[in-house]
Amino acid sequence: MSIMSIKKLLIYIAFIFYLSGCAEGGGGSSSDSGISIQPRGDGTALISWTPPTENTDGSTLTDLSGYKIRYGTSPGSYGSTITINGTGLTSYLVENLGISEWYFVMTSFNSSGIESNYSPVVSKTITN
Repeated sequence: MSIMSIKKLLIYIAFIFYLSGCAEGGGGSSSDSGISIQPRGDGTALISWTPPTENTDGSTLTDLSGYKIRYGTSPGSYGSTITINGTGLTSYLVENLGISEWYFVMTSFNSSGIESNYSPVVSKTITN
């Protein structure tokens, strides 16, 4: 498997993000990015995804090792990272998000530690 295929692996991950943590009435969705936002008002973001099954070259993915969720309060600047080792999880609850606009991206990595490109950025406003 080529490094280019690994780096582009994330393109084939079908992400569905459920982000929660906005005040009542603050939910919404974006059909072009596959994002659905559920209002909860508790400062959390529930991120869910479908694991990839093949590389960008169409070959079977056999060495997926985990995911990284990066987030922060400025687009392109993600000061916090959650590493999920293993492939058994398909969702993760990010907690303790303060009042702010939060931006999230996700990557996957293989057994050699080679990481994919960032997913499209999604954002969530926490208002309480």
